[in-house]
Amino acid sequence: MKPLAFLPALLLLFIAGCDDHFRTLWHGEKLESGKMLKVTSFNLVWGTEHDDRDVGQDSFAIEYVSATPGADVKDREAEATEAFAALVRPASEQWGFHTASLAAFPTLQRKGRYDLYLFQRAADGTWSYTRSEPKVFAND
Repeated sequence: MKPLAFLPALLLLFIAGCDDHFRTLWHGEKLESGKMLKVTSFNLVWGTEHDDRDVGQDSFAIEYVSATPGADVKDREAEATEAFAALVRPASEQWGFHTASLAAFPTLQRKGRYDLYLFQRAADGTWSYTRSEPKVFAND
């Protein structure tokens, strides 16, 4: 076969591969309040620090798009605690985990500021959280 015979196929592959056709995948979850979250990630996170395995730090981490991204902090925290109670807490308690994290983004594009909630379970089984507002710098 002639080497030039592959040129049109190679050119077509190059053109098709350069298209900006990527999109963020998500799974809709309806909360008891009726709010619909777009869950973009739900991961089992291994507890490690400098290659030292710490089973006590294993946790679940969820990322989702908030149903009300422009709401005030109180409403966003209420949404996060409802999402935690419905989606993360049952699995965390079943696995015996003591920590969990939720990241609530305003849009499907992971950029700019977002809400990060770090949940901690006390010895008596109650959960508490701290909220911070980090920023994604990689694509901003």
